[in-house]
Amino acid sequence: MIWLLLIAVLFVGCAAPRSSVDDAALEWRDCGAPFECAELRVPLDPDAAARGELSLALLRRPAEKPAERIGTLVVNPGGPGISAVDHLRSSAARYGAAVRERFDLVAFDTRGTGASSGLDCHESLAAFYAQDPTPETDAEWAAVVTASRAFADECARRHADVLPFMGTRESARDLDLVRRALGEEQISYLGFSYGTALGAVYASLYPERVRAMVLDGAVEPSFELLRFAREQAIGVEGALGAYEAAALKEGWHGTDVLDAVTARAEAGPIPSRGELRPAHASDVLYGTVEGLIAPGDGWHELASALGSAQAGDGAGFVRLSDHYFQREPDGSSGLRVEAQLAVLCADLHRLASIDAYREALAELERSAPHIGVPNLISLLPCAFWPTPARPLPPLEPGAGAHVLVIAGSADPLTPHVWGERLAQEIGAAAQLDVETDVHTAYGRGDDCTGQIVERFLLALELPPAPSRCPSAKRVLSMP
Repeated sequence: MIWLLLIAVLFVGCAAPRSSVDDAALEWRDCGAPFECAELRVPLDPDAAARGELSLALLRRPAEKPAERIGTLVVNPGGPGISAVDHLRSSAARYGAAVRERFDLVAFDTRGTGASSGLDCHESLAAFYAQDPTPETDAEWAAVVTASRAFADECARRHADVLPFMGTRESARDLDLVRRALGEEQISYLGFSYGTALGAVYASLYPERVRAMVLDGAVEPSFELLRFAREQAIGVEGALGAYEAAALKEGWHGTDVLDAVTARAEAGPIPSRGELRPAHASDVLYGTVEGLIAPGDGWHELASALGSAQAGDGAGFVRLSDHYFQREPDGSSGLRVEAQLAVLCADLHRLASIDAYREALAELERSAPHIGVPNLISLLPCAFWPTPARPLPPLEPGAGAHVLVIAGSADPLTPHVWGERLAQEIGAAAQLDVETDVHTAYGRGDDCTGQIVERFLLALELPPAPSRCPSAKRVLSMP
């Protein structure tokens, strides 16, 4: 899954030099059957080991049929900023029975995420989210600029040594150190959402070390921040349009109520019943996105939240927003926004100045009236990030000789065109189009997608071109 603006990617470069950690043995320990845990020390700067090390947290679920074991399948849920370790622990059933039987499933928290030397800039984070995500006046713009700068400044104070090495290229080189520590000549890989970025970078750096790679919910490989923000916002806006069509048919609360609730929250937080905090405009925004990316129950929860907020209770949007950010009652979050921004601010071609961000807002609002502006505002801290951007060059053609790219026809967060571009740029062996309005396709109950992915992982059998799976989950109406 991904935060509103969150993915970038694709790097080509020379292979990482050998270091003292390359051949480190992992010491696995039981951490709740059937899982095993370990840590791996990796260089902070892959090109200068003397700068120090970071600790990466790993989780393994050994193959259920070790006598028939094929190898290791590394999995990553995306983000960037989501704990892959937590994902594997909670979602192992998403991977088919034959995959669980014949592969060791391995996940590692990428640097700055989860238990891997996590970043923490939370003192300023609440103030950043309390700002109006659609600033219209000079005062509102000044407030969101101040909050964005404060967040970036806090990260600089706390993590000045780590931030220069938080890009996609470093995580891809970490992945190869994980491979070496596992003792594997080749690995298989299944990445969702931003995890497709990590996989594509790895395949470009180390194509000979990829046995089979599935990239599901593919990301945009251009690295142009403004184009990226606009196209993702258009995708989410399209999902809102689909919800609106169903709302008109079913008699639910629609975008007219959303506009009214948003205006009310911008004027002042909407009180929540019970012990929940009031709903700010950002809660309405991210709560809406959470409802849109999971049609079915999500649409129902969004309609309910709109009705409650219209009546003066913001609790529904607080709950949806908290689920989006994996926020716990103590205020902690499973989605490390700090790590996410650290990666994106490193990888993206940033705008030239803070004024350029403001000048771009009008065009984004025309392209995606509800989502465009906040999607760019979510990246405003990059304008003040303490380390320079290091945009990643294009992928090497032919890096995808063992890669299957999956693109959802109406995926709200990773538009279908991104999958087309990634498949073309990486030279993917195959592209699978899936008719779906849910973010990512594998493990969603679609037998067609599941069978194709698992035939590829188990037997290296790719689907013919062109390949398409009909929808098993498309939602047109709800009770």
